[in-house]
Amino acid sequence: MVKDDLVGKVFGYLTVVEYAGKSSNGHSRWKCRCICGGETTVQDSNLKRGCVISCGCKRRQQAARLNYKGGISSTRLYSIYCNMKSRTTNPNATAYALYGGRGIKMCPEWENDFTAFAQWAISNGYQDTLSIDRIDNDKGYSPDNCRWVPMAKQFNNRRNCRKLTLHGETKTMKEWANEIGIPYHTLCSRIHSGWPVERALQEAQKCTT
Repeated sequence: MVKDDLVGKVFGYLTVVEYAGKSSNGHSRWKCRCICGGETTVQDSNLKRGCVISCGCKRRQQAARLNYKGGISSTRLYSIYCNMKSRTTNPNATAYALYGGRGIKMCPEWENDFTAFAQWAISNGYQDTLSIDRIDNDKGYSPDNCRWVPMAKQFNNRRNCRKLTLHGETKTMKEWANEIGIPYHTLCSRIHSGWPVERALQEAQKCTT
């Protein structure tokens, strides 16, 4: 008896019909029936994280919607994927220090398979007018920490808009840096090095006297 019985549960277009044993990495695999009538066997983590939601019919629909006539590399979504992968894995990338350099990674399902990322993107509302956004900026790119948002909302969620509270007063890090009179990057460095908020702000204030 497997610990987590998924038989009868629905994931996207798929309904789990029976347990199909363990994969080479030790994960449970499940035989699923698709709404189109097709069947496929899927690893449990891919079902639960939304990385696989059909037998492949949905993927073909997505390919048509993304207009792959000019090749995958010509699509905006592929460009987003490449930039995301570069800033989390390539030390030579311009933004690597703010992402991979501080531990921000892509989940293995996405890093190793653009199609898995594309399938999640379309299933979760991707449009050419939206940008990918991490819900928690201290966590990486994964189905449970990403969403599609207008650019204005993404801007408000950037690290320079992170809010700190001291003695009941809340301001963004940028606002605190301006008020205290120290470089913004100095305050960022202290906070992201693990300094308590009170120490980071009070020692900054001492520097101005």
